[in-house]
Amino acid sequence: MTSMASTSSTSGPGEAPPAELPERIRTAIRSAGLSQRELAERIGMDQTALSKALRGTRRLRDQEVAAIAKACGVSTGYLLDGTGPAPVLPPEAGRDRAEAVSAEERREQILQAATVLIARRGYHNVRVSDIARYCGTSTATVHYHFPSKEATLHAALEYYAQRFRSRLDVEFEQATSARDRLRRLIEVQLPLTTDDVDEWSVWIQFWNQAMLEPQLRQAQRRVYSGWYEVVLGLLRDCQAEGLAPDTDVEALAERFTAMVDGLAIQILAHSTGMHPDRMRSLLLSAFEPHLDLT
Repeated sequence: MTSMASTSSTSGPGEAPPAELPERIRTAIRSAGLSQRELAERIGMDQTALSKALRGTRRLRDQEVAAIAKACGVSTGYLLDGTGPAPVLPPEAGRDRAEAVSAEERREQILQAATVLIARRGYHNVRVSDIARYCGTSTATVHYHFPSKEATLHAALEYYAQRFRSRLDVEFEQATSARDRLRRLIEVQLPLTTDDVDEWSVWIQFWNQAMLEPQLRQAQRRVYSGWYEVVLGLLRDCQAEGLAPDTDVEALAERFTAMVDGLAIQILAHSTGMHPDRMRSLLLSAFEPHLDLT
């Protein structure tokens, strides 16, 4: 089968067949709120050539696929074989600008849109107009609730931190011991679903921005400290149950949290062959020889 993203005459592993690449490009274009003409102008491509590619009568070169991905805020992996975060599309019929909602409901709409857009497109690739278009509101309304991009990223982190804590509470209510709570804590940390990956994406991006923007560091430190205290508290509960009595639980908590972050980053960045099952296995053995979770 001919590849749309290669100049070769046959498809190689991971290449999209002709019917799939154009459709993914169309989805990416809709997600970015662009017309085909606007996309062609952005990437310096002849509009007729782009139209032919989307009809399946012209193959796209690798550099053209890369340019389209960058302009639309998606990964080349998504365009080529559907891997990586999918584009974020507004509701099918769009939201009615005249829809009567309270200020709190509008804020929630904006926050949900902003968090997913930031997670999947990247903090620097999300415009206020993207958030407004998704919510069916104006940029002025978005700015009313979140006056800056930093405020939007801050709110996204808080949103996912609260959601993570709610998930933990549900898991902990079902646990039978401190050891069982540790096992459940590990399971909740794994990037298994799209929502999990979105959550990790926002967290990693917040780390990056906190390195560059000092005003974000206080919120980052507070959220991270809360997570660390959960781990430390569980290890102390284990000691109270007679497990690992002579262990330095603070050092153990520091080692474990560093492992969680590092392994998740490897999975999201595809920098190694790390995968959720391997991450689970490594984290279950992270407390040995002091504490056996396996």
